[in-house]
Amino acid sequence: MNKHIAEVLYVKVGQVKTTSLENSARKELVTGMKKHPVAHAYLTKTGFSSDAQADLEHHGGENKALFSIDTHTYQTINTLCQTDFAYDEVAHFGENLIISNITQEDICVGDIYNIGEAVVQVTQPRQPCWKLSASTKVKKMTAVIFQHGLTGWYCKVLHEGNIAQNDTMTLHKRSYPHLTIALLNQLIINPLLNEEVTLEALFCEELGKPFKESLQKRYDSKGNDEQFAYQE
Repeated sequence: MNKHIAEVLYVKVGQVKTTSLENSARKELVTGMKKHPVAHAYLTKTGFSSDAQADLEHHGGENKALFSIDTHTYQTINTLCQTDFAYDEVAHFGENLIISNITQEDICVGDIYNIGEAVVQVTQPRQPCWKLSASTKVKKMTAVIFQHGLTGWYCKVLHEGNIAQNDTMTLHKRSYPHLTIALLNQLIINPLLNEEVTLEALFCEELGKPFKESLQKRYDSKGNDEQFAYQE
């Protein structure tokens, strides 16, 4: 299978910065979320060579080497949060790639894509944290992204190479057509919504460990655990 599904509209990279926080229980924000558009960047096994993450326990690494978000998701967040963030400028959500023409219903865990010179495999949805609200200065941002499943997705790198603006994104292989990013984001909220697919996800070797552990905890407790209490 080699199916052209989208194009790379923007490539974004950035370095870690520290800013002070006002009216917050936390004194400062340390993040690499504010990435800037570049013409191209070299993708290694652990991310773009010119990019950085602050919290390497939860971001970056081989299974989260590349973070992408589509234009439809960006626009939906703007509508729900009454913001006007443009996707052609600084990365408001920490994204490395802005992708055209698709939604999270079109992306599945385990998918293998050719993007420019690189080959990547989808591992999991992003799991939103408090930094999204702090960085965007929109108090409800983290909760909106979590509750509406507007997360974007992570990939690991199977083959390193340059990715440039306007490169094509071609689907090479799909092994788990039921495990869309959109559905997984619904199941992390209510794992009993589709128990058959939840179980498929829990046995999926390609699903990222952090997301799988969260989903397992939600499934075992029938969605009554407190791991996402900070979203409220």
